[in-house]
Amino acid sequence: MLVQRILTALILAPLFIWAIFALPTEYFSLLLLLFVTLGAWEFARLIKIEQPLYRTLVAFGITGCALIAAQHAQNVINLQAILVVSVIWWGLNLYWVVSYPKHSQSWYGSGIVRVMGGVMLLVPMWVALTNLHSIHGGAHFLLLMLLIWGADSGAYFVGRAFGKHKLAPNVSPGKSIEGVIGGIGLALIVMLAFLQQQNISIDLYPGYLLLAVVVSSVSVLGDLYESLFKRTSGIKDSGNILPGHGGILDRIDSLTAAAPFFLLGLSLI
Repeated sequence: MLVQRILTALILAPLFIWAIFALPTEYFSLLLLLFVTLGAWEFARLIKIEQPLYRTLVAFGITGCALIAAQHAQNVINLQAILVVSVIWWGLNLYWVVSYPKHSQSWYGSGIVRVMGGVMLLVPMWVALTNLHSIHGGAHFLLLMLLIWGADSGAYFVGRAFGKHKLAPNVSPGKSIEGVIGGIGLALIVMLAFLQQQNISIDLYPGYLLLAVVVSSVSVLGDLYESLFKRTSGIKDSGNILPGHGGILDRIDSLTAAAPFFLLGLSLI
């Protein structure tokens, strides 16, 4: 499994980084939309929609919502509104994570609510990533990815070495408070390296560093939110399309939460 994970990462990571810088936004956004569609297909399974026809309808329905949202997001005010609504929604998700398994029927009981959860999970992420690439370019897009990868790696290694206090034992027993702190620390190092490399004014450092803390923290929430559905559905991985890594949703769960916060934060710095 470890060999598969490493080989998959060694193949896909360079290709994705190439796409960030080589593809114009209109083509790069289509690549991201493919991930959204695949993620929506996997999400349908997490909410116990097994019949292929209905899963397909959910996947393409969420994709259609993304396209409609992107049209509205061409207006700056509408884009800001989408991001703010997403941030508020993630605040609500934090409550579901903290209170789990209480109140599970509030977000899992109704089929319509479950599907809308997929819309809110994937659509704002795609809108945020597309506009991040268009407005701020490849460097800031790669920064977001590195912050998430750094937070994930820091949490893993620090959690294994020092983790004693469970973060959300009912949702994801392996995560620890110490691990989250380690992830934030590594994300701050990544951000400092970026600020130095890009020669960004030192006056902007506090805003960027605060953004690193927020994004790395919220990325954990994205992971935990997917874990809610996995635990409730009794499913270990969202899919098996990526050898050693599970499904697409397993790889972008942190990004679903982090992307809207990151773009909104950049607009405020």
